[in-house]
Amino acid sequence: MNTRYLTYFAGLLLGYSIAGCFVPSNIDTRPPRRFGEIDDKIITDMRLQGHMSQKPYYLNEINTRVLRSFMANYWNATNPQWVKYAEGFVVYFKNDSIQHRVYYDNTGGLQCTIRQYSEKDLPREIRHMVKSVYYDYSIFLIDEVTVDSKTSYIIKIQDNTSLKEIKIEDGEMEVTHEFIKSK
Repeated sequence: MNTRYLTYFAGLLLGYSIAGCFVPSNIDTRPPRRFGEIDDKIITDMRLQGHMSQKPYYLNEINTRVLRSFMANYWNATNPQWVKYAEGFVVYFKNDSIQHRVYYDNTGGLQCTIRQYSEKDLPREIRHMVKSVYYDYSIFLIDEVTVDSKTSYIIKIQDNTSLKEIKIEDGEMEVTHEFIKSK
């Protein structure tokens, strides 16, 4: 009888050590760069909950549905960094040299995906839309936001005197922010 319990305990201990459940990763306490309103809300929620302090973060705290969904879609992600906030989880990683942020709710459902890249990775038809109107401007940053299989592009452009943020959604282009550079 004792041998059976000892064997069960040894198997359980081996299973946990192989699964890596006891290997903590640290939450990065540096605030991320300002990429969008979603990140601002998450950072505020994290500060209110006290998650901005340096402490061990265990991988077994992440919902298994979230992990399964992530691994099914991004199996070749480089160095994923997980953050838990009140409404779910965010994972930051690189995939094919493109920075990704993927947001999941607490039940494992995908909320949105934000891909961040430069002009060379921008789809040709989107680049043509921007360059045909703003031909003197250079594109320096693109945020591709996908929510419910609907994709919109937030494109940051600049010239010698100004910066603009353009949103392209459903083939429509609008300037959302415009700034004048200081001299």
